[in-house]
Amino acid sequence: MCSLAAVSSMLAAASCGFGSPRELRGTAVPTPPDFRFVGDLTPCYLELPDGSDSLRVNCFHLDGILAIHTGRYAELPRVSGENWAVAVRRDPDVRVEIADKIYALRASPIDDEELRVQILRDRGYWHAWDGITIVRFLPRDLDPRGAPP
Repeated sequence: MCSLAAVSSMLAAASCGFGSPRELRGTAVPTPPDFRFVGDLTPCYLELPDGSDSLRVNCFHLDGILAIHTGRYAELPRVSGENWAVAVRRDPDVRVEIADKIYALRASPIDDEELRVQILRDRGYWHAWDGITIVRFLPRDLDPRGAPP
């Protein structure tokens, strides 16, 4: 049986982002044509359009397109606030800091289940847990399919 303290700790952890929120630091720069420089796992900071401090997350690239995925409980109700992946569905314009450079981007969640599963398997997941959301980040001047408007 779980103690009240253990349950409270789990709820508090589930309501938080990964790492401590902070303001973005660095210089705003144009979006590069390719994000392969981030590799398979690069710390970055995601700033949501609501003006709150950024969250530390791990970025990676999908054939050169910047991406981030959530944990498997991202869409569950939280003690305080909502997960970033829920927020970007409502307002997709974000800023991302990587190595002291800040990029203005547009979030584009991957809703195709086959593609989501394939990406997670390619990333080494032995099971593509329900609830893990993968979000691509495109230049703001491209539509969600990657084509100019």
